Amino acid sequence: MCVETKAAALERCVIVIPALDPDETLPGFASSLLAQGAEQVVVVDDGSRESCQGVFQTLEAMEGCTVLRHPVNQGKGRSMKDAFAYIAGQARWTGCAVVTADADGQHSVEDVCAVGCAALEAPDRLVLGVRDLTLPQVPFKSRVGNRMSSWAFRTLYGPRLGDTQTGLRGIPWELLDWCGRIRGERYEYEMNVLIRAARDKITLHQVGIRVIYHNNNEGTHLHPVRDSWRVFLILVSGLGWYAASAVLSAVTDVAAFWLCSAVIFHPLSELACYWWSTLTARALSSALNYTLNRRYVFGGDPSLRTILRYYCLWGTQLLCSYLLLLALNWLMPGIWPTVNKALGDIILAICSYQIQMHWVFREEGPHAG
Repeated sequence: MCVETKAAALERCVIVIPALDPDETLPGFASSLLAQGAEQVVVVDDGSRESCQGVFQTLEAMEGCTVLRHPVNQGKGRSMKDAFAYIAGQARWTGCAVVTADADGQHSVEDVCAVGCAALEAPDRLVLGVRDLTLPQVPFKSRVGNRMSSWAFRTLYGPRLGDTQTGLRGIPWELLDWCGRIRGERYEYEMNVLIRAARDKITLHQVGIRVIYHNNNEGTHLHPVRDSWRVFLILVSGLGWYAASAVLSAVTDVAAFWLCSAVIFHPLSELACYWWSTLTARALSSALNYTLNRRYVFGGDPSLRTILRYYCLWGTQLLCSYLLLLALNWLMPGIWPTVNKALGDIILAICSYQIQMHWVFREEGPHAG
């Protein structure tokens, strides 16, 4: 359990602050974190302009503060991953929790302590510092963007998050390498982390924090339209690729079913014709679908586990597809059987997306490749 004092909450915490053109309040923020017991403050200069170099020189002169530098801007995601790699290479910090905070003054020292404390309590969960974005002082662009992304995240991935775009996060040591392997170089990286956590069944623990905006959030480098649109595309990209994979596989499946039912197995009885036609079509389309989903939708290397799970689902869908076809033919006898089959498979595809994401292609744990 976390002890009551704020200083103890940061005794085994390393703070990561990605910074692009920070103002002169950043050294004071870093100093306050160190005064509260932080093991180290790691600031990443992500290609800041020359006029800001005095801020980083002040930080470098502080005991307990490290500055990593990018000669040119490489993005927030790359800054955090470089900091994670640096921290992981320091044996003296093994077992620490890592807390990421923004450089624009939106996070209080007390909230950083609260998130760090929560990250130390459990090694198997990510901690999110969540703001109440319904408050009137929240800028309109931030309120609308977060509401949209929270709704989309809940719909597509399951967890209900009050703030999907928070930069204040706590990462237990056991998840540090896992975070470093997630794709994304800029603002989309933070959303990718949430998506991957949902897929890998890593708990997302939410800690309420204060809502702090200075000058209507003018210090942020988040572009209200461009970056919000990029984040939203990241949210729905998996569904888009899945839809494309499903369409290609469905075309293969329906074409094969037509060929088999109209030509190859046509002389057989109706039940036998539909069964063998469905089996043959599903066998051909499943190999294509598995390959596309593994490579472009859910990620991961081919493994016996995913193949067995996929074909367990495949067998279930095969039986359901057959039963749905019979049911739709009985309910709508005037419709061409191929059309009925396509309608049934659309229903199955919607269910299959969630099953594949949360079971078939789910990593066994945060340390999986």
